[in-house]
Amino acid sequence: MVRFPEPLRASEIAAKVAGVLNGSDPLLSGVAPLSEAGSNELAYHDRGPVALCGALLTRVAIPGRSTIVVADPLAAMALFLALTFPEPTPAPRTPAIHPDARIHPTAVLHPGVVVAAGVVVGSGSILYPNVVLYPGTSVGSRVRIHAGAVIGADGFRFHGTPSGLVKVPHVGGVTIEDDVEIGANTCIDRAMLGDTRIGRGAKIDNAVQIGHNCVIGAGAVLVAQVGLAGSVTIGAGAVLAGQVGVKDHVSIGAGARIGARSAVHGDVPAGETWLGEPARPVREAMRIYAALRYLPELVRTLRR
Repeated sequence: MVRFPEPLRASEIAAKVAGVLNGSDPLLSGVAPLSEAGSNELAYHDRGPVALCGALLTRVAIPGRSTIVVADPLAAMALFLALTFPEPTPAPRTPAIHPDARIHPTAVLHPGVVVAAGVVVGSGSILYPNVVLYPGTSVGSRVRIHAGAVIGADGFRFHGTPSGLVKVPHVGGVTIEDDVEIGANTCIDRAMLGDTRIGRGAKIDNAVQIGHNCVIGAGAVLVAQVGLAGSVTIGAGAVLAGQVGVKDHVSIGAGARIGARSAVHGDVPAGETWLGEPARPVREAMRIYAALRYLPELVRTLRR
């Protein structure tokens, strides 16, 4: 949940987004993803079951619920977030370490590191040259982040409207648990709402992209150039080999193995090994690869 600067009535939010309030007018303290929103929080409804949130941005009124009816709930949420959480304008000569950041005295920061407001860095962690930690980032103990990594930049989400693409603000954060290692030039995007989370002991190689709202399980391994779209879940101990790409909202189970350069378009059960484009169970993929060598001959036979 991301707290508002000050509590807002649902009617005030409706006015900001040109929506129509139906039902009660609760006082709301923050905004959260639909699956996590509580009784004093705002959410928006784009799919799935309706959560027990305090108020809901939605296309149609729901009897007995506080709803703000708008034509496009995601566009309305994007507008509301932009109005409520404006991007900060840095003052001239802003120091590399913001005075509001909390850095443990045993943490080590190399040249060129930038630590923004509200960032937390735990004991024994090392930030190598030119690491950037955006606001909303929390780094646990004994974490190593190699040169050029960027943690907490906006997620890549733009919503199509009749007037063009609208940027969806990301006001969540990134939580990196203890004993994680993150390679050089890796990027981990902040959540739209809630947190992108890297589990304890996970190991992430160089040049890896982790999208907004992803959850990486404890001890998982992501090898070089892995790319995860938004809201991907990687189970504990799973291994993704080099250049694996994963579609948004996909879940890869604990202990699963994904072969190099595979493209994962659907959920992978725990403990299984998948391979290929699109990825599939490894035995099936190997049979397909073995059959490909006979394809030219089969084509000639069919032509005859």
